[in-house]
Amino acid sequence: MDDAIEAVLNSWFEAYTKGDVNGVVAHHTDNASLFAPGAPRVDGTEALKATIQGMIDSGLTYISHETTEAESREDIGYLLANMTLAIPDGNVSAKVIDVLKRQPDGTWKFHATSWNLDS
Repeated sequence: MDDAIEAVLNSWFEAYTKGDVNGVVAHHTDNASLFAPGAPRVDGTEALKATIQGMIDSGLTYISHETTEAESREDIGYLLANMTLAIPDGNVSAKVIDVLKRQPDGTWKFHATSWNLDS
């Protein structure tokens, strides 16, 4: 398990839990994409910011996650995780896959994220 990759996800959820939209978006590359179930693809910083704000405003809150795999080779990394989120009607569980890119300063940022609801 690549601890540096896993740490990015942990930090992302910390920012999300605080409602820090800019902090969440800072974990993504400038041309990052989100692939949510039943929704159009989201590309770029401004669209990401609007999507994350919408998630927070909808009452979607973080409960827990478990990284099941995290690896990297050179400047590309990936992680697989399970997560549980609270929505106004109850809890949902999902699986997520993230592709990350190493930045020139050596940090990792999310470049593509896709998730799938378990129910």
